[in-house]
Amino acid sequence: MYALVLIMNELNDRILSRLKDEYAEAVVENMTQRQAFSYLRQVIYNDVAVLGSEDVKRKIIKAFGEDKYQEMLEDASKAISK
Repeated sequence: MYALVLIMNELNDRILSRLKDEYAEAVVENMTQRQAFSYLRQVIYNDVAVLGSEDVKRKIIKAFGEDKYQEMLEDASKAISK
């Protein structure tokens, strides 16, 4: 009996996982391009929101390289000095 309950729970977990995938897909399909871009930008920002400057620097360099980091740093500095 325990094995049957375990199998049913696993099946329910698999169905729930797939249902979550279906939900996410439906949400994205019903977004405008602007909404999707805005949402994605917020998710990415949240990923670095609590990081300190060294961690952000490492993350940017790892993803885009040192030159892009310097460019982004200059752009950020200019943006706040306006």
